[in-house]
Amino acid sequence: MSLAGKFRKWLLQESDESRRAPRSADPAVVVYYWDGSAPEGRHIRDISATGAYIYTPERWYPGTIVRIILQGYPTAVKAEGAASVPTSICIPARVVRDGTDGVAVEFVFHDQKEEGAFKTFLAGIPAQPAKAWSANLIPSEAKSRKDGQGLIEFALLIPLVLLLAVNAVNFGGFLFAWITVADAARDGAQYMAMSSASPATLNQITTLVTADVSSLINRSSVVVTVCSNPATAQTPTVCALSDPEGAAYTLGAVDVTYTYQPFIPLFSFPTLGIIATLPSSRIHRQAVMRMIQ
Repeated sequence: MSLAGKFRKWLLQESDESRRAPRSADPAVVVYYWDGSAPEGRHIRDISATGAYIYTPERWYPGTIVRIILQGYPTAVKAEGAASVPTSICIPARVVRDGTDGVAVEFVFHDQKEEGAFKTFLAGIPAQPAKAWSANLIPSEAKSRKDGQGLIEFALLIPLVLLLAVNAVNFGGFLFAWITVADAARDGAQYMAMSSASPATLNQITTLVTADVSSLINRSSVVVTVCSNPATAQTPTVCALSDPEGAAYTLGAVDVTYTYQPFIPLFSFPTLGIIATLPSSRIHRQAVMRMIQ
């Protein structure tokens, strides 16, 4: 029976603290204590002439003496409509145990006069708090409000986080496409310049560039243009470029044009100027090399 009783107390979170006096489960009392910052009223329950339970984030060690101020809710109303000043009392309390949401304390009185003053204060406190007075001091309601506020903030923040993540992915894809197209154009121009003994044809250069951009999505949009100045049999197209030393060199150029498509397309309203992510855009890179005639 002893083990069964201990298990029941653990299961129901019952305390071994002896109930030496009648207790008020939900008194109209606010407790204050100084923890180095601005005092904040805390809710209290199970108050009696010997102790109480304080809702607090503090977890003092058992045996710690804390000087607390108990203040009643203002219930009387003056003629002009202002609430009356609540009664209060300052007493020391010893921590006897801690729970999941607060600590239990035992009141420590210096003499019978102080104990009598506290009993008088306690007798004048109503059993239930006024609903209109500091509802945020009730832990369950405060927790519910905080949870609701956190849920609303989370719901408002999630779309922005998703939008930032999508734009980060699409912007990274754009940079990757830009670098890939630039490298492909440079490789094509270098291949054209290095094959002067056996001049590279347009098909060979196009095949090389196409292989370099094979990792891009929408790679079918790649357009390769090869020209030289002066024109040759392999590259009959004349470049619209001039070389100050054209008599000694042949100028060769490779143009690569690619239409970028975002990895994750989102909504856009071009007529209103509203674009959720990077739109489709054209990437054009050109590489120019000199070839010895």
